[in-house]
Amino acid sequence: MSGGEAGRELLKYLSNLVNALIALAPSRNYITQFLYLIKINEDEKYAGETKGISFRTLENAYPEIVKDDQTREKISKVFGVNFKEKVTLADKGFGDDLTNFLSIVLTFFANDEFRRELSSLLKDEFPQGVPDLLEEWVSVRLRGLASEPTLGGIAVRALKELVKRGSATVEDLKKALGVEEWDLVDALTLCRLYGLVRIDYRGYYASDSLKKYSHLLEKL
Repeated sequence: MSGGEAGRELLKYLSNLVNALIALAPSRNYITQFLYLIKINEDEKYAGETKGISFRTLENAYPEIVKDDQTREKISKVFGVNFKEKVTLADKGFGDDLTNFLSIVLTFFANDEFRRELSSLLKDEFPQGVPDLLEEWVSVRLRGLASEPTLGGIAVRALKELVKRGSATVEDLKKALGVEEWDLVDALTLCRLYGLVRIDYRGYYASDSLKKYSHLLEKL
């Protein structure tokens, strides 16, 4: 095999690898999106809160997986999903390991230099550049949040305020947005469900995941 042929073969394998990783991204894969949302709600729980995401929430968001008993049972066995009142991933189950791996993948694809080097090697395959999979995942969640008919608008406004301030209390946000506290709290709970805000040890809300991607908020 000549040097040119070997190089083309290597690029083909690299392209296959990159496309396989892209296909796993929660922004592009219904199954990994489902698992990753469960993972987010396990990681962002605090003292006094029950770990996991509401079964009812997942049933409404992913009816093809959750509502059918046989499908749910198979997903449970394959990925180690515990379907109870709060849905969780079994520790060290396939779903848990897969979402941990995806966290690493998303971090790499969010790195500008990593994507630039890959794009230079695969310029024919990705003429627009290798995608930032973390940006895609943030965008998917923001669009889902904004589409919520009752709380989406308040949630988006709260996120914009948090990005501007860095962190804030419910009282801070209530004053800034001029909304009722119970609507704001519900909207922030929705933001947490999507993994777009967190609460620190002081009870302050913050939105670290949007710092790099605040431009996505401007489109909403």
